Amino acid sequence: MQQSQQKNLHNEDLKVYLKTYEVLENGQLKPVEETPTNLTLIESVDNFKENTFWLKIKNLWILVGKIPPLSIQASDIILFKEKGKWGMFRFIEKKTDAVILSDVKGEKKTKVKEENFTSINILGKVLRIQDRV
Repeated sequence: MQQSQQKNLHNEDLKVYLKTYEVLENGQLKPVEETPTNLTLIESVDNFKENTFWLKIKNLWILVGKIPPLSIQASDIILFKEKGKWGMFRFIEKKTDAVILSDVKGEKKTKVKEENFTSINILGKVLRIQDRV
C-alpha cells in the first residue's frame, strides 16, 4: 500500500469526541453524551474541539461549525433559530444592502435586508448532515 493511502486509512481511524445536543419538541437544546467523530470531518476547522458540535434533530444528525471562526461563503448551508423555531437556509450572495438566501434545496430565493440577516440567531455553518453517527 502506498504511503498516502496508509496515512488516509490511519486518519479515518482517529476519532474525536464532540459536544452533542438534542433538539427537544419545545425547541430547547439538551446536552447529551459526546459523539465520536472521524477526525477527517473536522480537521480543517481551527480549534475543532471548541468550534464544532453535533446537533440531533429528530432522526437527523447535523455537524455544525461555529461562525466565526468559520466564514459564510456562497452555497453554504446555515443553521439558525428564530422565534423558537429551527431552520436552515443556503447563503447565495451578499449585495450592497441585502443578502440573497434560498431554501436548502435551492428552489426558492429571497432577498433579506442586511440588518435583518445580522439579527438572526445563527448557530453555525452546516458541515455535514447524516441519518446516524
